[in-house]
Parts: sequence; structure tokens; C-alpha cells
Amino acid sequence: MVNPVHNNWRIGRFNRKELKRFFKFSLVGAIGFVIDTGALNIMVGILGMSTGPLRLVAKAISFMLALTSNFIWNRYWIYPESRSKRISIQAVQFLVVNVVGLALNLFIFGGVSSFLIPGLQVRYGTHLGLMLGTNAGQVCAVSIVLFWNFFVNRYWTYSDVD
Repeated sequence: MVNPVHNNWRIGRFNRKELKRFFKFSLVGAIGFVIDTGALNIMVGILGMSTGPLRLVAKAISFMLALTSNFIWNRYWIYPESRSKRISIQAVQFLVVNVVGLALNLFIFGGVSSFLIPGLQVRYGTHLGLMLGTNAGQVCAVSIVLFWNFFVNRYWTYSDVD
């Protein structure tokens, strides 16, 4: 028979450990967000990649820069005990999870920013409206995709961690 007190302690310990990982993952995500958003704003606002298709290309490039940073942080800080899988296998798994995340991200980003930009441009002017709509789309996309990335990476990419 399982001791319910002991079992609850193990569940609580597991939850605290996973919650700590989620907070670390979120912090790493915040660093990635700064990289992603900074690069996106440079490409859209300074380099002129502001039309629909070019804006999505800029988003894909900025995402890949953040992805590289996030993999390094995940491998060496969030899941340092994950060593039974080769780094090349984990990198490919991380890439697959995040490519699906990118597709979700682009879909959400494209929809939200395309919906908001015209109205924001009327209200705040062409450039400011473009930047506000771009960043609103960015925040929505990243906020939703965070959960996809955490759970799939946790239980597939880093499945060798207890």
C-alpha cells in the first residue's frame, strides 16, 4: 500500500521542481523575446522590412536568432542533467518543436498584426501604427507559443530528465 503522505510529498516535490523549470524556461524565453523583438524591430523599423511578406521574413530571422540562444540556455542551465541524449539529437528535437512553434507563432503574429496595423496606422500614423501592431502581434504570439514549447520540449526533447 502506498503511503499517502509520502506520495503527496513526491507529487509536491515534482511540482516544485517542474515549476522551477517553467520559471527558468520563462526567463530564458524572456531573453529570447528581447533578442527576437530587438532584431524584429531593427529589420522592420530601420531596415524597412515592413510590407506583409517581408515582415514575416523578418519575423522568421529574428525567431531563429532567439532559438539559438534558447537552445544553449535550455541545454546548459534548465536541463544540465540531460546528458543521456547526444547534443545533436536534442538540437534536432528542439528545432522540430520550435519549427512547429514558429508556424504557430507566424500564424498568430500574422493574424494579430495584420488585423491591428491598419487601425493603429489611422489612429497613430503610419510608422507608429506599424510598430505598435507589429509588437502587439509579437506579444500575443510569444505568450501562446511559450506553453507549447515548454511542455513538448520537457516531455520529448528533455525526456531523459526525471
